[in-house]
Amino acid sequence: MEAMTVLERSETTPTPGPEPQRAPVLTVRRVGEVLGAAVAGAVCVALGVLILAIPTLLAWAGDERSTASLWQSAGVSVDLWALAHRAQVVTPVAEVVFAPLLLTALPLLLCWYAARQVILSRPGLAQRVPHIGGWRSAWHALGATDATVFVLSYLAASLALAHTASFGIAPVRLPSLVPGAVLIPLAAVALVWWRDHRREEHPAVDAGMAWVRDRTPVLIRRAVPPALEVLVALAAVCFLLVLGLLLLRGERILSLYGSLDAGVTGTAVLTLAQLAALPNLMVWALGWLSGAGLTVGTVHVGWSHSTAGDLPLIPVLGALPEPGTLPPGMWAMVLVLAGAWIGYRAVEVTSRLSSWWTKAQVALGASAVVGAATLVLGWLATGGLTPGRLGRVGVEPGLLAGLLTLEVAAGALAVVTLLHLVRARRLSRPAASSPS
Repeated sequence: MEAMTVLERSETTPTPGPEPQRAPVLTVRRVGEVLGAAVAGAVCVALGVLILAIPTLLAWAGDERSTASLWQSAGVSVDLWALAHRAQVVTPVAEVVFAPLLLTALPLLLCWYAARQVILSRPGLAQRVPHIGGWRSAWHALGATDATVFVLSYLAASLALAHTASFGIAPVRLPSLVPGAVLIPLAAVALVWWRDHRREEHPAVDAGMAWVRDRTPVLIRRAVPPALEVLVALAAVCFLLVLGLLLLRGERILSLYGSLDAGVTGTAVLTLAQLAALPNLMVWALGWLSGAGLTVGTVHVGWSHSTAGDLPLIPVLGALPEPGTLPPGMWAMVLVLAGAWIGYRAVEVTSRLSSWWTKAQVALGASAVVGAATLVLGWLATGGLTPGRLGRVGVEPGLLAGLLTLEVAAGALAVVTLLHLVRARRLSRPAASSPS
């Protein structure tokens, strides 16, 4: 009877474990942390415009041909900052939508640095691992409240600053600024969470990310790494393709520079602007490889041919192929490089006894991640000037994402099927050769 009593006590006695993660109490210190997150979002906007204003004003001061005033030149920096978020800027001639992706990287880096201070500078992050009992405790462990305030503050400051440009000669359409002003700080926060989870430096954030990871379907967790590897590989291929075209067309590009006669300052500004659009050219090259094609005004470079048309006098556009027939089978590079690798990795990340359908789901999930990332990149890299012949400059994002997803998925499923049959045959040999 005494043994029974001891056994019952051992079952009912709670075992010591990690302390639960409680919601932060609304104290003066907590209010200061939230206000600090709001200030950080606004400061990122101000710093981004200030960094762009310095070269803009230097170019204005060094160009003797400039007829703009100091106030108008300062307003150009606001317009450039808005374009980096893919906002629409209304000029007296046309409405401009074009985001040079290297320019977009500037506010992203600023937001990433500020988000690290907001999320990773909270007290208690270096203490023992908290117990995550639900989404509320995971929310507090990740500092999602501070991150939300940071994103909303960035959006509000962006709209307020862009509104000041409406008094100049090139106002910004405020609704068009909202997607980019939310996407950039949100992406920065996600990068902070992912990087800290990889390094495991802050137990609270790591516990919150582990809670999210454990509730993510296992097929999605296995599909994301191959998709990221393929995106990096495609970026390298597209960079080499753009670099090769620039070298092959170097003489033509230099002749276009001579035709412009923009002076030293104008040539330097134009060159920097084209360098800022280098990632855009890489996305256009991906559209060319996948078969979706790219459009620059009335010129269309498709899967098998390029059409004639009028181009703006921008030197880098001299690298576009001449009108006529293009080398066939460009899509094979995407299918072989991307799809085959995803198929191989889908087989590697699953067990040897997994069914074909399990491996195919991983491959299809990775292909869908590649397509979704391409859709966002295609949207960011495409712009235009309306009204006029340059209504579209870039790719059709939906067509690019759809074709690339189908091509990568087809190649991945072919490799998954081949490797699955080969491994199934190897596993069946010992069973067939074993004595009955």
